[in-house]
Amino acid sequence: MLICDTHADTLYAMACEGRPAELPFDVRREHFLDSRDVHVQALALFVCTGGMALSPTIVARELAALERLKQQGFVQITQLSEARPGVPNVLLTIEGGEAFGNNPSNVERFARLGVRAAALVWNNENLLAHPAVGGSSQGLTPFGREVVRRMRQCRMAVDVSHLNERGFWDLMDGDVPPMASHSCARALCDHPRNLTDSQLHALFCAGGYVGVNFYPVFLSPSGQASIDTVIDHIVYMCDLGGERCVGLGSDFDGIERYPCGLRTAGDLPALFDRMRQRGFDQALIENIAGQNFARYLQESLSL
Repeated sequence: MLICDTHADTLYAMACEGRPAELPFDVRREHFLDSRDVHVQALALFVCTGGMALSPTIVARELAALERLKQQGFVQITQLSEARPGVPNVLLTIEGGEAFGNNPSNVERFARLGVRAAALVWNNENLLAHPAVGGSSQGLTPFGREVVRRMRQCRMAVDVSHLNERGFWDLMDGDVPPMASHSCARALCDHPRNLTDSQLHALFCAGGYVGVNFYPVFLSPSGQASIDTVIDHIVYMCDLGGERCVGLGSDFDGIERYPCGLRTAGDLPALFDRMRQRGFDQALIENIAGQNFARYLQESLSL
């Protein structure tokens, strides 16, 4: 079975200075060694500027962390056809358009490094767009539109997770559909980081993709969640027409709270087992596990 998780912040966690050396990461090599499955983990270059100027060292430290993972046996891929069973396959992404600086030609530079998707913003306004948590009603900036144009030329997916609603609708322009690497359903948990029914329906109709986030704050108004809560969001999105568009976007190594039973990447089999218990057939489980993301890359980006 193909298993794809479309967002984790492991590179940033590895690059953080002062992180306790004994603290284990949520994504580790041993989680991917089952030779029966092909595991693909998207790892984000997270800029985390908080609205400040981008430190030129953060991305460099994260790229150095990626090299350390390769030394441990992780394999970077640029398309899913390169992924092999029994090894941790890594797909590189970006979280925060500050990574592109003020020069849109940097899109091509990151494409050459293997970046296959990029979120335009995190939780702060930048030169490209505005965040969902900020309450802004403004759309993409002219610079942001130019970056998106170049991303599409490079077959790099535009990620709407963290983007505000006006920016989202700017991207639903009939061209290449965007993806949401780690977002949940607003109807089940009314948080600005989550997507409304109209956004989800539009994404599904356009052939986009949504990876369900595992962060309990986005899953439940109580801030408490279990494997079933994650599945509730998957079911809700499927009922909106997302059976061929919904997948997994854990946010591992970027969250401090977890659904009960989903503490690390090694717990994903428990999620699939519970889906079977709740009546999911094998074809739908395989779609959600990874085939939907593969379909999105192939049909929208020809990857």
